[in-house]
Amino acid sequence: MRALYHIDQQLQAINDELIASQGEITDELFNKLAITQTELAEKSANYGLVILSNEADSKAIDAEIKRLKAMKDGIDSATAKLKETIGFAMQKYELSEVKTPLVKMSFRSSKSVHISDESLLDAKYFDYKPTVNKTSIKSDIESGVLVEGATIIEKQNLQVK
Repeated sequence: MRALYHIDQQLQAINDELIASQGEITDELFNKLAITQTELAEKSANYGLVILSNEADSKAIDAEIKRLKAMKDGIDSATAKLKETIGFAMQKYELSEVKTPLVKMSFRSSKSVHISDESLLDAKYFDYKPTVNKTSIKSDIESGVLVEGATIIEKQNLQVK
């Protein structure tokens, strides 16, 4: 994606350092990123181009992750169907093992817990991790309800287009 933008090479090197360090900023990197008032107009254009390039790369990576996930799901589904089919045939013919020069297939016993009625279980068997419903809290605060321990804060988010 970087070819789409004419990005200052020095800033591109700084961006590459930032990506490699996963956003961790050293003192040296901080000084390289510093912008004086006289540099603001030129550097903001370059920064904007780097931001757009990074966002485009991130979207491309997300698309590739989705493509690979779909491919993995297809392979997993096909594998499960093949195992089910050969397992059914082995059970039908009462075979616990099939050996060939290339592969050996056999059944293995395993144990798992089946919960018949969750309401009868002691609390010690539950791993509850409560989560806060921020949408509900925001709605209540905006409608005038006092929610102790929560407030709405307004932030300024930079948009690059």
